[in-house]
Amino acid sequence: MMHFNQFKSALLLILTLVSTNVFASNLELEALLEPLSTGERVKVDNTQIISAKLLSRVYQVRQYQPLWQDRDYAGTMLDVIKSADEEGLAKEDYHYSKLLELHQQLRASSWQDEYRSNVFEVLLSDGIITYAIHLLNGKVNPSMLGKTWNYDETHLDFDTTLKQLEEHIKAHTVADAIAGLAPKIAPYQQLKQYLAQYKDLAARYPFSPIPYTEVIKPGSTSPSVQGIATRLTELGYLAASAPADNSAAVSQPLTYDSTLEAAVRQFQTDHSLKADGVIGAGTMAALNVPYSQRVEQIRINLERARWLSANLRANYLIVNLAGYELLLFKDNSLSWRTDIIIGKINAKTPLFKSKLKYVVVNPTWTVPRSISTEIINHLRKDPDYLQKKHFKVVEGSGTPVDASGIDWHSMTRKNFPYWFVQEPGEDNSLGVVKFIFPNQYSIYLHDTPAKSLFEQTDRAFSHGCIRVKDPLVLADKLLSANANWSSNTLSSKLSEGKTENLFLDEPLDILIMYWTVTLKDGKIKFYNDVYKRDPVLIEALNRPTYEGVLADDGLLNTME
Repeated sequence: MMHFNQFKSALLLILTLVSTNVFASNLELEALLEPLSTGERVKVDNTQIISAKLLSRVYQVRQYQPLWQDRDYAGTMLDVIKSADEEGLAKEDYHYSKLLELHQQLRASSWQDEYRSNVFEVLLSDGIITYAIHLLNGKVNPSMLGKTWNYDETHLDFDTTLKQLEEHIKAHTVADAIAGLAPKIAPYQQLKQYLAQYKDLAARYPFSPIPYTEVIKPGSTSPSVQGIATRLTELGYLAASAPADNSAAVSQPLTYDSTLEAAVRQFQTDHSLKADGVIGAGTMAALNVPYSQRVEQIRINLERARWLSANLRANYLIVNLAGYELLLFKDNSLSWRTDIIIGKINAKTPLFKSKLKYVVVNPTWTVPRSISTEIINHLRKDPDYLQKKHFKVVEGSGTPVDASGIDWHSMTRKNFPYWFVQEPGEDNSLGVVKFIFPNQYSIYLHDTPAKSLFEQTDRAFSHGCIRVKDPLVLADKLLSANANWSSNTLSSKLSEGKTENLFLDEPLDILIMYWTVTLKDGKIKFYNDVYKRDPVLIEALNRPTYEGVLADDGLLNTME
């Protein structure tokens, strides 16, 4: 009996000591986190905490019990944070170096330093949570870069998300869970591969500009040919031994041969240049973009893909303004594409999301006030312009006005009290079909009689709306999902000549985006930054997280 009592006393003493240590540990962790409860940006061990409110709430709910009690597993999270670089994000935004240093110190001391253990706990949680949020919604808040942005962010229930995090930590599946937050949109994973490729190029090859003094045409000689061949070899457009007949000393002018010309033409195609084989200023400028700059360009377009993660359905339209292209996705796979014309530099097409609801066949065109000056100027030169182009003048109510009595020389956009309306027909500026998706900017897709403009490489010509190269094909593809629709229905409606709205049975998401890098036919494609949107995004993405133009975490709204 005495032995049992002694054992019982020893056991109680051990339990008391353990519980006292746990309680003390919890108190130390609580003291470390207490400043976060105010929601202010604070530092822990001289390191800025990013998701302060969220982190504070997590540990309050857990009564300051550590999340990362399996220390060996916690160490593997450093590789998860390190992988942020592969996503076009930056591991240092998630405390990577500090965590690595702490982990090495703690392992050396067998985790006996309570203060460093708690700092490691807090920084690891902050890093993992913030990284997950950035993968899900992006690091940069796009609405801060443009007031037209209306895309949804993914919002998560706090309690459910915390429970899932705890379960993933227990099951050792955090890495898989975080990887699953990356965008599912098709080009994302392929762009990641090209990001790795261009990082490798930047690390392997010293970069210096190729001299350019004059246009280099096929068959001509130039001292720059060797540099061009070397650059294209590094990029994979030429085999390492090509061009074969340029083995002369590099100090001598070299011939621009047919092998090199074929590589140049492909390079031009992949960089949105006219693929004529002529090496002019534009082609040389593209050849002289440093690999490190291409890395940044790919990174910001991965970020743009992350902005699309919320509620993306299986079927949708993407309008890529920078690429002058419209992409139709079905079951999350690219089904069809066509070329487009976008707004001019002084009439930029805005970025926003809507639902395409109906197609208008044989549309009329009510000329926007911003364009009415152009019509008035035509009328000053040619009084018959209205009749020639099938315009009528109407009041705001739609009542026709006799235009013969209007003194066009005294009219301006500001004092003109009427509206110009162009009747349906072949010369209608909207062509024979337009596509309506409600928005406050009066932007829509439409046909155009000016088909020759699609032959241009850069196609920023419109007043803001989006002209489609193959609008009838698009209309048929969109409406083919409707009940009782046949391939002859559209042509029949058009031949009737009357304006009619054809509604989609199921409205389709349309996402107006701006990607200067994407994939085409399985290969990377670089586009000109026609609206000059890239520099500000690069700058924002490269700011430290706590100084950046940050995306919301999607969880704080559930807590306030």
